[in-house]
Amino acid sequence: MRMLEIIVQASWISFFNARIEAIGEENRFNPDVENRMAALNEAAAAFCCSEKEMRNKLAIWQGYARIQAAGGWAALIFAEDGIYTICKYRVGFNDSLFSQLLTLRTAFEIAADTVHPSWRQLLKIIPGGDTASAPLYTGHPHQWTLGRAGAPVPLSESYPWIRQYILIETSVVDTEKWGIGFDPRRTVLAETYECAECGQIQDDSPERNKCRCFSYVYGGVKMSPPVQIFDTDAAGKANGLVARWDFPPGTAIGEFVGVITKGKKEEDVMEGGFGDAKYQISQAKMGNFTRFINHSCRPNCQFERFVWMGLERIVVVSRGVKSGCEITSDYSRVYWDGLKKICRCGEPCCRYSGPERLLQGNDSAAVVPQPVTTT
Repeated sequence: MRMLEIIVQASWISFFNARIEAIGEENRFNPDVENRMAALNEAAAAFCCSEKEMRNKLAIWQGYARIQAAGGWAALIFAEDGIYTICKYRVGFNDSLFSQLLTLRTAFEIAADTVHPSWRQLLKIIPGGDTASAPLYTGHPHQWTLGRAGAPVPLSESYPWIRQYILIETSVVDTEKWGIGFDPRRTVLAETYECAECGQIQDDSPERNKCRCFSYVYGGVKMSPPVQIFDTDAAGKANGLVARWDFPPGTAIGEFVGVITKGKKEEDVMEGGFGDAKYQISQAKMGNFTRFINHSCRPNCQFERFVWMGLERIVVVSRGVKSGCEITSDYSRVYWDGLKKICRCGEPCCRYSGPERLLQGNDSAAVVPQPVTTT
């Protein structure tokens, strides 16, 4: 109900401005300030409030309208409850804020349309809202790439060689490699599972689960990860992954998922397991957003092993990622050794950008980023 009020109030500003213009047409010799005061008095009478109260309402509603104009309806509708306070006291109302909102407008709409496809139905409450009720972007949130000019591009167009890429939430075991019913990630099979890190009971049910090691990923209500795929606009880097909220150090960003296989050569894979149970996670044909995490010699996240309910998982853990920053990890020396390729991370501490690297190894080296064991 509160959000419907905000939509109406933001929309009402356009009618208020139109009324000022109409009064000006009727009284061509009046100063603009008098026309505005006349419209203000009419509004105060209509809302049964004093002129001062109407001014206060108007100031807040104009704040809503400015946010909507820059960031679109999605930015306004999915704003937190504090938007009233922000608009009342003009906290952070500056050119930088509205420039950011304008830049992120498409990103807001992709997230809103794909996570909450029916959100535009709320706009039917205002004139002209019927024409804007259909979602512009459909499918999974990570089937869209934010283009260089801010325009969204279907993932299939960004990667034409993987047009049928399948997005999954949990890894799939390659039965041709491991057989039916066997999962090489399995460390123990039991009726109840205790976390090796915190000693608490693990369970997929939020009511029974007591382990809070990576609560954003395991043992709680699943949510769409607040990340988006974007074109880095950097030669040799292709797409990357950007954070859409702050991930404090130690927070799980997501699980590295794909096909649990083995024996892959000349293909980028993640290695896991120990001894005879070593396995590979391939994201060549199916996986999730973690596929688009680029390497950096100064990374803001890392891969860690974590056992959840007896299955080893590879988790992307934040070292401290701010909203709007690209999410990166260190692929490790194992990845770069013997690879005829130059690192494009651009960090002053870059270890793999020397031209001599083009004289070693070959273009199709079997390279694998290694997970970091938790401590």
